[in-house]
Amino acid sequence: MADHELGMDGASETQNEHGSNGHTVPRSNFSKKAVLRVVLGVSAVLGSVALLNAMIGRGMTHMTVEDVEVKDEAKESFRHCLCVFDIDRTLTAKQGWAEKCKEHKVTELGGIPDEAYAAGTMIASELAQSLTGSFCGKCFHGIVTAGIASGPGSPEREHILEYIGGTGRTRSRYWQDIKFQPQTDIQSSLVVQAKDGNKQDSVKKMVQWWRNVKKIDIDDGDVYFFDDMAENVKPFEGTGFNARQVSCAVRGPAEALPGAYDGKIGGCGGAFTELEEKKGVHLCPKPE
Repeated sequence: MADHELGMDGASETQNEHGSNGHTVPRSNFSKKAVLRVVLGVSAVLGSVALLNAMIGRGMTHMTVEDVEVKDEAKESFRHCLCVFDIDRTLTAKQGWAEKCKEHKVTELGGIPDEAYAAGTMIASELAQSLTGSFCGKCFHGIVTAGIASGPGSPEREHILEYIGGTGRTRSRYWQDIKFQPQTDIQSSLVVQAKDGNKQDSVKKMVQWWRNVKKIDIDDGDVYFFDDMAENVKPFEGTGFNARQVSCAVRGPAEALPGAYDGKIGGCGGAFTELEEKKGVHLCPKPE
């Protein structure tokens, strides 16, 4: 392609000008188009540098859950429904049971500690890995758990937040520790140390937070709670909320918690088939 077709003809031409000594002096003759192209090119480069600096300044060269979910927060496609999850043996399986729960499609996360019960390496349940493919994939999400998800700043908390869809689903990344006080006002969708047997109270206060603080009006009948313990599901009767016991296929052994007995808590965690948009309160079928 000829130079003039690229708009560079003016930059390569010269004109002869007579100096005071009579010699011919070459003089560059930049066309207006060429100058304009140079200006635009410099501007584009400077703009790209500014954008890169801004990304580095915000830490966006290392993307976080919150960064990724910014687009989700702007979505209007979410239904005004809420899925709330327990963590231990609901979103996770018993530590050390990766092989035992292999058929239940769990995933062991090497190097990620899970301090619940006897402690060990975190294992994500099938339910945790399947949320987007269920009806909950169109809802907002929350956590109400008696545990601490391995404590503030833990890798487990980051992974749990990722599994439930990030801040686009929760509208918060603040883990509120209510220290087993059911009367505590809820200021987040992520609640730890909620008292077993009283989780319905925390869910009720969380729904009020969604309505009053986040201005998202969710009907009681569009709230779904999932927990592996019958003692946490049955009290939802008469609340207007929906609740379902999960991890029904494989139950866990007695652990170090009040009133422990074999089968009290889940083993392999929740299953995808238990993520049903089912009204009412439902416990695991009694063994035959």
